[in-house]
Amino acid sequence: MVQPNFSLAACTGDIYLRTCDLQGRHTVNYEAYKKEVDFTLRSNRNGHAQPFAIRVIPEIGRKFQLFSDTGEPLDISLSFSSRNSVPTPLRPDIFSKQYPGSLNDLSNFLSVNINPASAITSNFYYGNFQMEVMQYINSQSTESQTVNFDIEMEVEPSISIRNLRNIQITNASFSSGQDITGYEDFCIDGVGFSNYLVNLTSRNGITSGARGAKMFQLNGAMESLPYAASFTDDMNQTLGARTLSVEQARGTLPNRAPGRCLTDNARLFVTIPAGSWEHARGTYFSDVLTVTVTSQ
Repeated sequence: MVQPNFSLAACTGDIYLRTCDLQGRHTVNYEAYKKEVDFTLRSNRNGHAQPFAIRVIPEIGRKFQLFSDTGEPLDISLSFSSRNSVPTPLRPDIFSKQYPGSLNDLSNFLSVNINPASAITSNFYYGNFQMEVMQYINSQSTESQTVNFDIEMEVEPSISIRNLRNIQITNASFSSGQDITGYEDFCIDGVGFSNYLVNLTSRNGITSGARGAKMFQLNGAMESLPYAASFTDDMNQTLGARTLSVEQARGTLPNRAPGRCLTDNARLFVTIPAGSWEHARGTYFSDVLTVTVTSQ
């Protein structure tokens, strides 16, 4: 039990109806997807505890949501528990059931939850809310107090590449005069961003292809072959945006929850020009191509 402290700066209301420690900013742990806001509340009149009910009103819209800097919404849910009672889900701008009041400041909990299936595509989300506490005497509403509070979530952006395997290319299915092309699908996953940059670098370095174009290099026992590498985030495309160590291609992360690479969302192409492979004397060539993705 918390004894009254009339000088407590974090309280809103008076000695008969007030909340303490709810006003201000509360930060959600994005890795846990939840926040327990512990605050105190008292409701009494004429020396007797009086029941109360609460409602939470979002500043924007009719849903409990946080918003990114660009205005992208992130749905949240709120539930309320008084003095260790079973948490009761809250609905926006609708009063809860009545709870027993108290003469003193007693603990209450406002639970903030984020659906783990939500796509988190920004590194910061914020929302402003107002809680109204209504006091009842003889089942009649008599007085109310309101308190404003903020909920925010800061996200440390992270990005990863999954399912990227070696690309095996053979000329068995290509005719003379055709470029040889192979590709590999993979998944780019992450949290706290929506766009990314892709950079490709070759262990063997860069060489000159036809007409002096810069290309990557495959090395064999007797010679080297130039090749081109490209990337796309459109799985319907058969050609990608050309990337070299001095250039970058852009991609967009699908609107889905992090850690859910159930399907691939990126494609890497490798192309060997016909003029290179047709005159090759060797039979085996290789390179190590490094794919670097950077969140934006």
